[in-house]
Amino acid sequence: MAIFILLTFVGFLEAVKHPGILNLYHHKYTGDGTYYGTGLGGTCSYSPPSMPPVSQHINKLVALNAPQFFGSLSCGMCFRVHGTGQGAGNDPITGTFTAFVKDLCPECHAGALDLAENGDGRWRIEIQAIQCPVGNGKIEYKFQGSNPWYLKLQIRNARIPATTVEMYQPKSRRWSALHHTTDGFWVFGSDPVDKPVVTPFHVRLTAANGDVVEDHIPSLANDVVIHGDGVQFQLDHSLPH
Repeated sequence: MAIFILLTFVGFLEAVKHPGILNLYHHKYTGDGTYYGTGLGGTCSYSPPSMPPVSQHINKLVALNAPQFFGSLSCGMCFRVHGTGQGAGNDPITGTFTAFVKDLCPECHAGALDLAENGDGRWRIEIQAIQCPVGNGKIEYKFQGSNPWYLKLQIRNARIPATTVEMYQPKSRRWSALHHTTDGFWVFGSDPVDKPVVTPFHVRLTAANGDVVEDHIPSLANDVVIHGDGVQFQLDHSLPH
């Protein structure tokens, strides 16, 4: 019986992992490095000037290619990028640097990044995801267009991206999954149970590698950064960092 329970638990952990995003950590990919101009906005909805704190420790802001963007689940990821200057144009991409994903490059192929800065050319690069250098920084939250009947929540400053987000409903005593949006948010609105919702919100976040944390969001306020109890996904020594 104990062996069966253990195997079931291991199977559950495997089920909640996101193999597509994990492959970005486990493998290196080659593609084109290009430029699309300066700016802090983008598909991931990190509205200026409130970029997540980890972005301050990153060399460059980038748009990630569509095949590896996973419908914006890759928003807020960090990559190690290496360029040798091979390609064509006036501004070669050389050396090794870290990049923070804040946008989508819809026309880019797998392995490609579009740099959020001025430049010219198309250059060969190699990319591999790394755990974001959050240091002692904690996960943050931001609501957009939300009210007690409809929640649109952004998860920010995570070491590894959250690929499952759930909210506890105290009246029905169950967890309900939020649905991911293509602009980098999680939406809670279609489930009729426990409306209106009340603060504080008890949330459970599962990272792409299966790590789980629980947190409390103390208030519902739109377009401001909110801090919970101070949680962060653990450093995973099996993944690059």
